[in-house]
Amino acid sequence: MIRLGNDTFVSYILGKRIKVVTTDQLMASLYINDEYKGKCELSLILKKINSFEMKEQDIKGMVRDEHKLYSELSEIIKTQKISPQLE
Repeated sequence: MIRLGNDTFVSYILGKRIKVVTTDQLMASLYINDEYKGKCELSLILKKINSFEMKEQDIKGMVRDEHKLYSELSEIIKTQKISPQLE
């Protein structure tokens, strides 16, 4: 999450632009892709966004690991020779 000035926070989660604009020390306005979604408690929404950012990083890591595993397995399969007796 990036803090812009004193009253705006921006994050990108799963391709969506999340913007939180503080209205006072406790409350904020929430925008997703520049569409107003409503008022929320500032500390709660910032914690939730941080949690989503962590989950997104975990998901991206798992996808990268899956691609790596697939490429390694496909390389093994290509080089493996199967005996005609086993078919």
